[in-house]
Amino acid sequence: MKRLQIICLITIIMSFAVSCKETPKEKEGQQDQEVVPEMVTSPVTPSVDSMASYTDSTSWTGAYSGVSPCADCPGIKTDITLNHDKTYVLQEQYLEKEKNPRSFKGSFTIDETKKVITLDAEGDHHKFKVMDGKLRLLDKFGDEKQGGKPEDFVLAKIK
Repeated sequence: MKRLQIICLITIIMSFAVSCKETPKEKEGQQDQEVVPEMVTSPVTPSVDSMASYTDSTSWTGAYSGVSPCADCPGIKTDITLNHDKTYVLQEQYLEKEKNPRSFKGSFTIDETKKVITLDAEGDHHKFKVMDGKLRLLDKFGDEKQGGKPEDFVLAKIK
């Protein structure tokens, strides 16, 4: 009799445990089904034509220069030249700490929807927002840099 009670108790506990585990899985499956159609139907990337018109534009090509804030020096002088073939030359110099600027060369990509240029690994993946005749230095996540006024992080077009 005690064995029968123990077996019934174990069966009840097992069925309860199994039913609890299946409920979240069913809910996850339902959530996935709801999310997937939204992702499929919403446009994520710009059309090829709009990307081509922006990347073929010469509005972002040229040389830019500026000095941004530095925590332990008078500033960081940044000069960058963006070429039409999506290559760049970047020079950075910590004022009063470095005698000569550090120079980097490589290629970059353009995010047309955000109008953000991202340098390759050689340029430490620096990001710049393309503005009218200017570039704004961004942080590694593509957000505005902190530690000064927004205008302190703008490079003016010089050529």
